[in-house]
Amino acid sequence: MTDVRKSRTRFNNIWPAKFLFPAEEALVHRLAKHNLTSIFLPTQLKHVEDHGFHSLLAHCIDALDYLPLRPDFAFDQIWKALDAEFFRLVDASATTRAQSRFSVFAAYIASESNCSSSHLVLAPHIPLQSCEFFAKRLLDSTADPNEHSEQFVKRVKATLGESLLADIHTKYDADWVTPDKRASTQRKLGGLLKLIIGGKNVTLGGNAYQLSPAEVARLLISTVLPQFRNERFHGNVRPPFRSSSATLKTYVHSYFLLIYAYALICEVFLYRRFGVLSTQDVVDTTNANLNRLLQVLGDQESA
Repeated sequence: MTDVRKSRTRFNNIWPAKFLFPAEEALVHRLAKHNLTSIFLPTQLKHVEDHGFHSLLAHCIDALDYLPLRPDFAFDQIWKALDAEFFRLVDASATTRAQSRFSVFAAYIASESNCSSSHLVLAPHIPLQSCEFFAKRLLDSTADPNEHSEQFVKRVKATLGESLLADIHTKYDADWVTPDKRASTQRKLGGLLKLIIGGKNVTLGGNAYQLSPAEVARLLISTVLPQFRNERFHGNVRPPFRSSSATLKTYVHSYFLLIYAYALICEVFLYRRFGVLSTQDVVDTTNANLNRLLQVLGDQESA
């Protein structure tokens, strides 16, 4: 801990000179081992003059500046493009004003024939750490709520369903407020959420539950992805890669959500018919990014 704190102070004091922190160094070595410069690579795009396309692309190329070491910041740039599209879809239809912008987008890509739906292949590979972060937020929403909890719970209820959410709280809330059981409770619920997001059939409280691929996508789009952005935007978590607890495993969570967000913005390029890529391009890019993530960091799930 002391060494990392000293490193932060030193990094500040010698800037603009730079050095790598331990987790960053480990990622660079892992990439070199696999003869890669980055886990994530963007799709190849045809040039068009469309203003709407370039407004979104500008955020996407900003994302590339943060790679390979800061996939969390790269995600933030892709999220800006997605969020702009969420609001555009809401504004385009008066019938969607009562729905969250996330739900409007999820419903749109589920029904739009020009989409590739390549993002659906990603859900079964969601890292356990991502699910554990989601579990903590879900349990805190009742045990330790903040000003954002009400909206968060509303979105979760709309995706998981009221019955499953109630069964989760019945099973896990009591242990969550018991200090020596918090870590194991978070991991257990994280494991359950990983099964649910992976599309598996689960039984809880005597009830059987299974989400469809479209429901899983809506869950990720309306809860997991925005929560990842919001926690860091509001300063609720420290930057993760310059920490004493940072390891290669820390990168898996951020890279997965970056790849998922990028698959979604590629769907936007498709359904808005910009003519910059094909359905097969999106499928191939999503699969390639997933495969590189598994190749470079796949062993970290059990680390």
